[in-house]
Amino acid sequence: MFCNQCGHPLDSGSSFCSQCGARIPGNTGKEDVLQAVAAALVPYPQLVLTWGQNTDLEIANVLADADWQVGRKKIEYSARLLVRPEERNVIFWEMIKETGMGMGALFSFKKETYRSDGHTRSGTVSEIGYGMNGKVIDYDWDYGQVRNLVENAVRSRGWQFKTALLKGKASY
Repeated sequence: MFCNQCGHPLDSGSSFCSQCGARIPGNTGKEDVLQAVAAALVPYPQLVLTWGQNTDLEIANVLADADWQVGRKKIEYSARLLVRPEERNVIFWEMIKETGMGMGALFSFKKETYRSDGHTRSGTVSEIGYGMNGKVIDYDWDYGQVRNLVENAVRSRGWQFKTALLKGKASY
C-alpha cells in the first residue's frame, strides 16, 4: 500500500503515513483514538506531533533552548503513545530532559512543585534565568497537562489509559 497524500510506502497496520502524517483508511478504532488525541492537542501549537516513527504518536516540545556567552541549557518535553487495539488501551510515556554545559546563568530562579505516585509526576516548574545580555531562560510547565489531555481523549473513546515508566513500553 502507498499513501494517498504523498505516495510513500505504508507499513502494514499503520493508521498514519510515517512520511506526511496523513490518515490511512482502515483500523477505525485505533485511528479514532489517535484523531481524538490530536484534536485535544490542537490548542497547543508549541507541541510537535510526529506520527508512526517507533510509536503511534510522539509529542515533543522545547521548553527552553538558551545559549549565552559562557553556557548553554536546553529543556525538552517528550511523550509517546502506543495504541494497542487488541486490548483497547493506550500506553503513555513521558519525560523532561535537561541538558547543559558551561557556566550557569548569572541569576536563575527556578520554582518546582511536584508529586509522584510511582507511575506519574504531577505539578509545575517555572524558571527564569539571566545572562550577560538579559533574560536567557523563561518557561513554565505543568507536568500533568499533556498527560491529562491525552488521557481524557483516550477514555472518552471508551479505551483504557496506562502510563509506562520505560520508553520502550510505548514503542514498537
